[in-house]
Amino acid sequence: MYSFAQLEAFTAVAEHGSLMKAASKLGKDRTTLRDLIDFLEDGLGYALFVREGRHLQLTPEGEQLQRQAHLLMRQVRAFEAFARAVPDSAMQDISLVYDPFTPRAFLQALLAKMATRNVRLSLTCASRDDAEAMLARGAADLGICQARNRSVGNEMEWRALGAIDMDFYASKVLFRENASPVSLLDLSLVPQVVMHPASDEPVARRLQISGHTIFTNELEMLRGLLEKGGGWGFLPTHLQAARWQNVKRLHTEVGSQGIGQTMVTIWKPGSDKRGLINETLSLLPSLWKDSAL
Repeated sequence: MYSFAQLEAFTAVAEHGSLMKAASKLGKDRTTLRDLIDFLEDGLGYALFVREGRHLQLTPEGEQLQRQAHLLMRQVRAFEAFARAVPDSAMQDISLVYDPFTPRAFLQALLAKMATRNVRLSLTCASRDDAEAMLARGAADLGICQARNRSVGNEMEWRALGAIDMDFYASKVLFRENASPVSLLDLSLVPQVVMHPASDEPVARRLQISGHTIFTNELEMLRGLLEKGGGWGFLPTHLQAARWQNVKRLHTEVGSQGIGQTMVTIWKPGSDKRGLINETLSLLPSLWKDSAL
């Protein structure tokens, strides 16, 4: 076994051809370098240098060894530079599962904020049931979902985050023959696009008006269905569906004033990431408020 100090001494003397110059370069005593090279030569069983006046010249064996030692020292220095940078570059990880109705501008703002704090944020879109299951098994650290009118029990903690406004949207041709405002009966007779999985029954029932529903939790599929007249949607206004091609806001007999959904943050208590979770929770209200402006 050969030490890093022996290889460092060998490459320095080989480069400078002098114990004095190598010792000055390394900030070590000349005798120390001489001893390190002597120990290395004893271990190898052959000489690495021959003295020519005041200059130390590599032997043929030393020349071969120098090339390998030089490559090794470059790797060692790269490792040293990386090791020194670890405390400054080490990133923490946190995973968030979110409801399909969560504003994307808010999530983008959260991603940017966490990046400035050297925190890597993973995002998964899922139903409320799937979100709670992921939190329970440790596959996610935080969840942002629509509130339910039931207790989360002792398994989860929750905190109100904010509310999203809702409105009715459809293709411009879908209710063209119907009187305005569109009645609930008219809505119930036309397929409704629900932006949640069919398995998310509590949310689906709360949002459902039509007897015929089409489920999707993917925004582009939702947009395509509305633009093609595949159904109408009761959707968050932050999606700005009225800007989609051939889609308009529906004027209905129930109106849209005051219609909204409360969003909450949920998490499992006792996580080993509770410090990072608490830090993230403290950031959410202001980010929610700012992204809603």
